[in-house]
Amino acid sequence: MVRPPVTTKLLLGLYSLLYSCTIALDAVVDSVTITDQRVPNAVLNGTEYVVLDCVYKVKPEEAQGLVITWYFNNSPSPAYQWIQGQPPRAIGPLKNHIQLGFAAPTDDALAKYRALYIIRPTTELTGNYKCVVSTYNDEDFMIKKMIVYAPGQHMHMKRTKANDQDMVNISCTISRVFPMPKMQLYKLETNGTQNRNNSLPIEILDYQNDGAFDVTVSTLFSESELPSRTTFFCELIIPSTPYSITKRFVYNPGNTESLSAENAAWSRKLSQMLKFTTIVWLFIVITH
Repeated sequence: MVRPPVTTKLLLGLYSLLYSCTIALDAVVDSVTITDQRVPNAVLNGTEYVVLDCVYKVKPEEAQGLVITWYFNNSPSPAYQWIQGQPPRAIGPLKNHIQLGFAAPTDDALAKYRALYIIRPTTELTGNYKCVVSTYNDEDFMIKKMIVYAPGQHMHMKRTKANDQDMVNISCTISRVFPMPKMQLYKLETNGTQNRNNSLPIEILDYQNDGAFDVTVSTLFSESELPSRTTFFCELIIPSTPYSITKRFVYNPGNTESLSAENAAWSRKLSQMLKFTTIVWLFIVITH
């Protein structure tokens, strides 16, 4: 019997070992896979609730030591964790916002408490949400960002006289908006068109107010540049959200009042109501 050379035996042994390791690694790698992380891009501040879901596949025979963990804003400490066979628990900044015991819409017992049920999310909960699914043999993760936005309060436009009495300042202000919005001013052209591609040069003043932003944008005009009646528009967009709003302001030279279109309409209605009330009162006085 002729023995194979030592080098041939060594190569055959290494090949067999490599083949066995490859099969073992394939089995481990495929044991846990996250297929989808369902996190909304944007949620309105104070919404009743929002569900963040982490959809995964795990082989039942490889599910020993199954743990679902959610992390918030790259914190090393878990915000939510479910160890199979134990009740889920919430920790940290999400603790008072999570409804424990919420069951995900699935019949798979290995995924029952995989989801986050967040009650009335606030702007402080804007950030990255990382879902980690792990077993004794494998681990997978996925990260998505959610913005909790606040549309702001008391958006209005006004005119003020600058230090140079010939100059007029047109400004637009919004309070308690989050995150930092994009704001632009536009002027209605003399031909009646609103040129959205040609926004006015503006100055931006902003500061934080208890986690939100107060923002003012303004532009200067010489009164001689403006016709007898000029319409301005202020557009606000909150990036990465569906929210936008536009306000209109009609400028009349010599008029020191600062009224938005809505306030102006209400002022006219109020004036008419007062006139009517006065007429009725005079009629009652005269007839009696």
